[in-house]
Amino acid sequence: MKNKSILLSILIAIISVLISCEPTPPEKAPEVISEEKETPVVEEEEEEEEETEEEETPVIEYLDFPDPNFKHALVNTKCIDVDNDRIGDMDMDSNDDGEIDKSEAEFIENLILQFNYWDIKRTVDITGIENFKDLRSLIITSGESEGFIESTKTEPISYNLTILTQLEFLRITELGTEFFDSIDLTGLSSLVEADLWGNRPSFLSDSREWEDPIYFTELKLTGCSSLKQLRIMNSFFIVDFCQVPTLEKLNMRYLEAGEPEVFDFHCLTRLKWLDISENTIESLILKNTSVLETFEVSYIGSEADHSNYPFVKYICIDDIPEEYEQITTLIDQNTVVTTDCTF
Repeated sequence: MKNKSILLSILIAIISVLISCEPTPPEKAPEVISEEKETPVVEEEEEEEEETEEEETPVIEYLDFPDPNFKHALVNTKCIDVDNDRIGDMDMDSNDDGEIDKSEAEFIENLILQFNYWDIKRTVDITGIENFKDLRSLIITSGESEGFIESTKTEPISYNLTILTQLEFLRITELGTEFFDSIDLTGLSSLVEADLWGNRPSFLSDSREWEDPIYFTELKLTGCSSLKQLRIMNSFFIVDFCQVPTLEKLNMRYLEAGEPEVFDFHCLTRLKWLDISENTIESLILKNTSVLETFEVSYIGSEADHSNYPFVKYICIDDIPEEYEQITTLIDQNTVVTTDCTF
């Protein structure tokens, strides 16, 4: 019995030793290792978010206006006419960054450019006007705002407005015509009214030289198929009225040395209202198969007691009694009146 107890004790001891010799399981990795593995993932997510934000930032497209006086008028004067009353309401630089970007120029329908010609002296190049393709009304005139600089341009320029195909109303006044070759309105089929008064030699010119063709600006009107009213009062223009047979109202009053050699209206078969008052007229052609409803000839011939302008030398009219009655104050015994004339 004693031997059995000894054997049992030895067996238990052996089993205990075997158990104690089994390998212990590895300890759990420290948390810091897990954190190191996760950290790059977080940084990558943050970088991806930053890249996404950068991609979504809109690119600002600034527009180019080479003449600083044109840009100044857009940025610093009330050039936008919001309610189409032909009075400026606000400048175009809505974010006050001193530039004009595409979003600021889009959808503008009424633009008023008031240049201080006393400070500018000569011309303003309006290259960049093509950015305003939605314009329906455009006014270019003189103003008194400060900040304009004297122009250094010496060569004559032209105003090409042919890109403004939606334009319905145009006013250009007080340009120095010796600085302009032409105003090109070709193809503006939506244009209804053009008010172009007071465009004549500037205060820098000598009136003794005004007969020189350099002082006249060509007005190009081909394709202005909706033009009904044209006002060129007190202006030095070269105009072919056969380009605009749709005219119904024409004001050529007081051209003041800007008179054409022949006042020729034979193409204007729809003309209803004409003012040629206060002009020296050598030849006048009214023959166009129609009779004017209104014919203004103030201060010419015997129209008034103190007429300042002589009788017309040559007049061609339709063979219509009413038209002859309209010219009676323009003629005297030396005037040649005929119904047979060539154009």
